[in-house]
Amino acid sequence: MFAGQTVIITGASSGLGRQLARDLASCGARCVLHGRQEAELEETATICKEVGGETLTVIGDVTQPEDCGALVEAAVNKFGRVDIYLSNAGLSMWAPFEEVKDLNIFRRLMEVNYLGAVHGMHHALPYLKKSRGQFAAIASIQSRMGVPSHTGYVASKHALEGFCEALRYDLEGTGINVLTVHPHWIRGTRLRTNACSADGSLVGDARRSHTSESISAEECSLAVLEALRRRDRELVVPAKLRLVPWLKLFWPSLLRRKVRGKISGQGDTE
Repeated sequence: MFAGQTVIITGASSGLGRQLARDLASCGARCVLHGRQEAELEETATICKEVGGETLTVIGDVTQPEDCGALVEAAVNKFGRVDIYLSNAGLSMWAPFEEVKDLNIFRRLMEVNYLGAVHGMHHALPYLKKSRGQFAAIASIQSRMGVPSHTGYVASKHALEGFCEALRYDLEGTGINVLTVHPHWIRGTRLRTNACSADGSLVGDARRSHTSESISAEECSLAVLEALRRRDRELVVPAKLRLVPWLKLFWPSLLRRKVRGKISGQGDTE
C-alpha cells in the first residue's frame, strides 16, 4: 500500500519517529523527515536509504506554523503530493503539580503535543484532500485518563484527542482518514530523557524506568502501519488498554489503584 506514497513524519530524529520512517521506507514509501536536529535526521535518512527508501530531510519546529508550512511545501516540491501526514513530535513531563516551579512547561507541552499537530494538519489539508490521504496523530493512552506527575502532558494529549475527534466531523466527505494512536509507554525513545522536570529543565538521567507492560518502538510502529493500511480511525497499543474507558466509567477506583501501582513501581533509572 505504501509504495510510492509520500509520508511526512514529524519527530523523525529518533525513537518512534525513526522506527516509523524505517518501516515505511522498507515498504517503498517516500519519507519526508522533520525535526530540529539535523545530524540525527540525517541518521534517520541513512537508515531509510539502507532499506531502499527515498527521503527528504527538513529542519524545523512544529510549534512554528511557518515551519510546518515550509515542511509541506518542501514535500510537495520534491515529490508532488502528500499521502500521509504523521504527527509524531512530542514532549513529556515528570513532576507532581505541587512541585512545578516553571509554569511555562504547560505552554510548551501544548505547543508541541497539540498545536504542533494543528499547524501541520492545517498546511497539509489541501494536499491530503487531493490524495484522499490520511492524517495520523500519535496521542497516548493518557489522552483518555489521568496519570500522576503528568498533568501538563495529559492535558495536551486530551486536547489532541479532542482535535482529532472534531476534525473527523469537519472532514466528512473529503475522503481523508483521521487516525488517532493511543500507545502505552514506549521503550526505545528519548521521551522520558527529554521530559520536563519541575523547574523546566530536562529530566535526563533521573528519568523513570519503564514497566514490564511497556511496548517497543518496533511493536508500536508495525501496529501503526497496519492501522494505516486498514484506514482505521483509532489504534490502541497494546489492545488490552481498550478496557481503560470502561474501567474509568464503571470501576474508577480500580483504575486509580492500578495506575498508582504502576507509577510507584517504577524505578529511577532506565
